[in-house]
Amino acid sequence: MDGVRLADRLAYGAGCAARRAGFLHDAYRADGPVQPVDLARRFLRLCVAFVLPGGAVGAPAGFAVPYRQAWADWSYLRAGDYLAGPEGVAFIATIEPPKPMLVVMTNAVVDLVRPAKPVLAGLNQYGAVTPGTETVLLAGFPASLLVGGVGDRTKVGLPDDTRVPGFIAMLPVVVGVVPQVADLVLDEHGRKYVVTAVETLNAVWRFSLVQAVS
Repeated sequence: MDGVRLADRLAYGAGCAARRAGFLHDAYRADGPVQPVDLARRFLRLCVAFVLPGGAVGAPAGFAVPYRQAWADWSYLRAGDYLAGPEGVAFIATIEPPKPMLVVMTNAVVDLVRPAKPVLAGLNQYGAVTPGTETVLLAGFPASLLVGGVGDRTKVGLPDDTRVPGFIAMLPVVVGVVPQVADLVLDEHGRKYVVTAVETLNAVWRFSLVQAVS
C-alpha cells in the first residue's frame, strides 16, 4: 500500500470513529482577515469527536485547558480551519496522521488592531490611541483567551500598586497579516489587551498580552 492510499484509509477510519462517537460540525475556512466563522465561509459539514489530550474519553475537561484531540475525516481539512458544533468553536492547530488532529477550543471573539504612530513628535493635538487612529488587522476571529503569562503594574512599582493580569491568546495564522509587539487585541466585551510578544507555532499564533487599563 502506497503512502497516499494509507493516508486516505487513515482519514476514512478517523471519520468512521467520529460518526460513532462524535457530533455534527460545520467547517469554516478564512479567506481573509474578517469574520472567518461566517455562513459564506462554511465549506463542509462532518462529524467530529473531541478527546482530551492523552486519549482520556470519560474524564471531564479541566478548567483553562483549551487543547483537544479531534477525530474526523481530515481529507478536506487543513490547519487553521474552524469547526463549530454543539461543544463550541475550535480551530485546527495541526493535522499529523496517523495521530488525531490537535485543536484549540475558543472562548472569545477578538479583533487585532494597530495603533497609529504620531505623525510628528510633540506637534500632535492628541497622542493617545483612539478608534479613528487604529488600523484593523483582524476582525471577528474566535480565539482562545486565558489568564496566563506575565502581568504588569499599573503605576510605577509602589508597594500599594495593583498588578494587571497577563493573558495568553491563540488564534490561527492569517496569510498577509504580521502581528507586532504593541498591537492591541480587543474582545467582544470591549476589553483591551496590549501584545507583549508573538510566537508563530506552525499554523497558530500565540500572543502574550497585558490587559490595558485607563
